[in-house]
Amino acid sequence: MIEPSTVRFASAGVYAVSAVVLLALARRKPPELRRYCYPFVAVVALAGVGIGTWGAGIGAFSVGSGTLEAGQLLSDYVAYPFLCGFAAFVSGAGRRYVWGIVALTVAMRLGYDFAEVFEGALATAGTLGILVGYATLLGLFFGPIAGAAARQPPARELFYKKTRNLALFAFGVLIAWAMLQIAGLFDQFSAAVTLEYLDLLLRVGFAGFVFANVETLAAEADSEIGEEDGDAGRGTTATVSVSSAD
Repeated sequence: MIEPSTVRFASAGVYAVSAVVLLALARRKPPELRRYCYPFVAVVALAGVGIGTWGAGIGAFSVGSGTLEAGQLLSDYVAYPFLCGFAAFVSGAGRRYVWGIVALTVAMRLGYDFAEVFEGALATAGTLGILVGYATLLGLFFGPIAGAAARQPPARELFYKKTRNLALFAFGVLIAWAMLQIAGLFDQFSAAVTLEYLDLLLRVGFAGFVFANVETLAAEADSEIGEEDGDAGRGTTATVSVSSAD
């Protein structure tokens, strides 16, 4: 049977190639859009480094009754909060909501670690943290954050809905995987293959989706500038008219 380390090395290679491709695509975007693209390149590149070190057995340390992998932690604790936070950002919601989503996602990921390496009450608390956190995410994304998106132009609101749905679906599948993993229903090879597949879809697939739709954010910025220029122009015309009347 193929070793889990081999699966992770293969996954790290896919991340490396994907990061190079995404960087090339980002550099072809207009300068004002690159600031939205480069963080996704960094997330994918960092995942390649993290999964590569995990495959090499570097950075493993014991906690409780289990083992945590530094490479996996580095990759997940950067990628998951960033992707959910970006979905909230697209809605146009305030920073309070964006950072709240980021903190909630970190807490959910921490809950998985607790459920994985501890037993008894701590493990139960970790599992409940994952489930309650996801329910809270649903409430926020379909509640006040969706309300903020509804006040945006239709194109940006649609971008938000697609981003939100993609993030929630991907995390729902990951949570289902986590519950099966915690229950011990995967062997090492199956766990490695399914996790790497899901994480690749989440990171690289999410990045590709954003790259294909990032012009929506530029169109919104142009619209705001145009409205400001129009208001300024109307104000100038009114001033001239008053001056002429005098």
